[in-house]
Order: sequence, then structure tokens, then C-alpha cells
Amino acid sequence: MSTLAAQIRHLIPLRGLPEPVIDYISRQAWLECTGPGEDLQAPEAGEATGYLLKGRVSLRLEDGSTRTLEAGSVATGSPLLNPGPPGVAEARCEGSVELLRLPRDLVESIYASWWNNRQRSDTGIELKEDDLEDRIYMEFYQQIQAGDYELPSMPDIAVKIGSAVENPNSSSEDLARIISADPPLAARLVRTANSPAFGGESRIIHCRDAVTRLGHGNTRNLVTSFVLKNLFTTDSPLIRQHMLQLWRHSRRVAAIAYVLARLSPGLVADQAMLSGLLQNIGAIPLFCAAAKYTELLEDPEKLDRLVDALKPEVGALILRNWNFPQSAIDTVLQGDKWFRHTAQAADYGDLVIVAQLFSYIGTRKMQRLPAPDLSPAFHKIAAGKLNPLLSMSIINEAETEIHAIEELLEGG
Repeated sequence: MSTLAAQIRHLIPLRGLPEPVIDYISRQAWLECTGPGEDLQAPEAGEATGYLLKGRVSLRLEDGSTRTLEAGSVATGSPLLNPGPPGVAEARCEGSVELLRLPRDLVESIYASWWNNRQRSDTGIELKEDDLEDRIYMEFYQQIQAGDYELPSMPDIAVKIGSAVENPNSSSEDLARIISADPPLAARLVRTANSPAFGGESRIIHCRDAVTRLGHGNTRNLVTSFVLKNLFTTDSPLIRQHMLQLWRHSRRVAAIAYVLARLSPGLVADQAMLSGLLQNIGAIPLFCAAAKYTELLEDPEKLDRLVDALKPEVGALILRNWNFPQSAIDTVLQGDKWFRHTAQAADYGDLVIVAQLFSYIGTRKMQRLPAPDLSPAFHKIAAGKLNPLLSMSIINEAETEIHAIEELLEGG
């Protein structure tokens, strides 16, 4: 670990971040020395923040009072100078001063996504029975534990294809016969087999040939992906819009995961796409159950918070019920843990984390999430060769393909 990384790991809000993230942040830090009597100013408004490493600084506050900060004190473990800090009129050096500078947007992102959540966790805040949101949360949670939720069933055609793939005597002709019972689905599979990702030199027109080109495992993953949309439905007009938004987000995550998987050794694109779609599967019964709570229907943000908190566990229940492997269940449980860190090579959980963070860029939700490059998972994708500029370039250049995958999943 570098000297800067060793210093950074003790600062607020960086304290406790996974080591790969600390190392990454340290490469964006720089030291700045200032002489006696000089006024400390941030380089440009909005660009950087600083921590006092050596020396003393006197602060004159806007109310006319003054205070002195000395390196090594508790106060200097927090940012000293934000550009235009509220309440500070002047910051002047008392002798030689050394500052550690960091990009301000990076520090603010960590405050929003890591530090505040960590503080709430560390203080052991308990749910309050008289708080409406907490009460509903506990009702939902107790229903999950008691198994009172009606979990969605895997679509019949996905079950049939899964059984056929597991049968060593099944042929491509057998799988094609099952799929051809749903002509639109068969057409989508043929179109997929002719896409640049799977296409050969010759164009195919028959479902059997599509299954042969794709392989039985890919065919099962793709068919399952194509039919999942049918589960994102509800009889409640008020919940229907939430379901639609959820499906659109799932499509986007799946498409980005598909693109990123092709850059990552050991990860398979069609499995990545399915993992992206399954990440939100636990929200379906939660939204359906929420239809009876007027308080939730009248407060969409409260509803989304409750669903986000509970959907991993419900999703795991669904996948267990569908006899999915433990690795898929783990991906659903871990796909929202933005700072998840393991020593193993990138897995589908890492991929879904990064794909989700990219999918939220430009949305209001991103205000409470870390930038993608602050997640340890980001530094494992593509064998650790990604950086912010390269990753955004990859996503932008693949936008046409991402849109095509979204249309494929939509059925258009």
C-alpha cells in the first residue's frame, strides 16, 4: 500500500472502504504545500477538497468568531476546505502547511453512498413501531419469513426447455419443437442467432438451426430471458407503472451486463443478460402485495425504498423455488451491495453491480449511489483494465447494441 493510501484510509468519509477502492482513490490524490500567512483557497469552485496533514490553520468564520486547527487533531480527519465552505470566511496558514487534495465529486459520492449508510449501520438504529414506514417494513419482512407471499412461477416454456436441456438424450430438434409452439418466441431466437454476437457466415431461418448455433445452454438462458417480461404484470393500475419502470430498468441492466461480460474472461454474455434480468425478480410479489397499502400507493418514494430493501431476499426465495443454482441466488442477494469485495475473479454478482450503477447514470437515484469506479467490482470487470473514461466510451460505443438487446427482450 502506498504512503498516500495509508494516510487516506483513516480519513472521513473514506474510513473503512475496501482496500482496492482506497488504492484507486490514492491515485487521484495530490499533496499541496503552502507557506506561512498564505490564504488557503480551493483550486476551483467545485473541483477539490482538502485535508490538513501538517501545520496549523486559523479559520475566521462568517459570524466573526475564529478557531485554530492543528494537524493530527480529530477535526482534521474530515475535509478542511471544500470549495466555498459554508460558514468559513477565511482560512490562513500559521507556518508551513501541507494539504492532501482529492476531487470533491469523489468525496461527495462516498459521503452519499458509503459513509452515511455505514454510520446508520454502526449506530444500530432500531425500527420504531410507531413509524408507519418501519411498521409496514416489519409486516412485509414477517410475511417473507412466514412464507406468506405468493411467489411467481417460472413460465411453463422455460420449465420445459430447462428439463429438455437437463436430459442428455435431448436433441436440438427436441428443443426447437418446444420453442416453436410459441412462434413469436421462435422468431426472436432465430433473430438472436443471426445477430453479430452469435451469427456465422450463413444466415439461418429455422428454429432448429438457431438452437444448434446457440447451443443448448445458451438457448435455455435466452428463452428464460425472453419470457420473464410476462411476470412483470399486475391487476392494479396504480402499481402497473412501477412494474413497467422495473422491467425497463431490468432490460437496461441486462443489456449492459451482456456487453460488459464479453470483455470479462470467464463470464458468458447470455448468462450475464439473464443475471441482469433476475436482479429485480423479487420486487414483483412485493409490488403486488403493496397494492393493499394506501399509504404506499400515495408515496412512491417510500414504496421504492421498501421494495429495494426487501427484494434481494424475496428474489432469492423465488430462485430457490425455481431450482436455480446457488451462484444465481448469490448474485440476486449481492447485486445491490455496491461496495461488495471478494478476492475471487469477477463473477456475475460483480457484473450486475457495475451494470446497475451504469444504468443509473443521469438519474436522480444516482445521487445516493457511488460512481461506478468507486465500487470494488468495477476494478475486476474486464480483467481490471477499466477506467472511467474507457468504460463510458465502451458503453457509449455499444449503445446501438444495448438498444438492440433491449428491443429483443421487449419482443419488438
